[in-house]
Amino acid sequence: MYNFILQMALMLSLGTIIYLMARAVPRVGDEISKPAGKFDHWLNSLRLEKFDIILSNFLEKALRNAKLILMKLDNLTNEYLDKIKQSKPNGNGQKGKEERPTLFDEVHKEGEGETET
Repeated sequence: MYNFILQMALMLSLGTIIYLMARAVPRVGDEISKPAGKFDHWLNSLRLEKFDIILSNFLEKALRNAKLILMKLDNLTNEYLDKIKQSKPNGNGQKGKEERPTLFDEVHKEGEGETET
């Protein structure tokens, strides 16, 4: 019962605060005021929708070009890293990549010699 009374008091005080704030907020009317000067008239005559479309197209093209440049830079970086990796000596003192055994080639070589009769 004690919790219920505290919750009711909290909700009533919250409701009172919201009511007082709603009365203090100025009213927004539906009337549109006329521009006062030439600058306001010029600003209202601009075609902002057209400008928004032009800006959107420009940003799309710029971002696509930036993406292409970054991809080319990534490819150049990978090629440079491969050159460094090939020229760096491995653990045996030899330059280049170490040879790794290939399982499928060995199986294929072993199978070539055998013929079924």
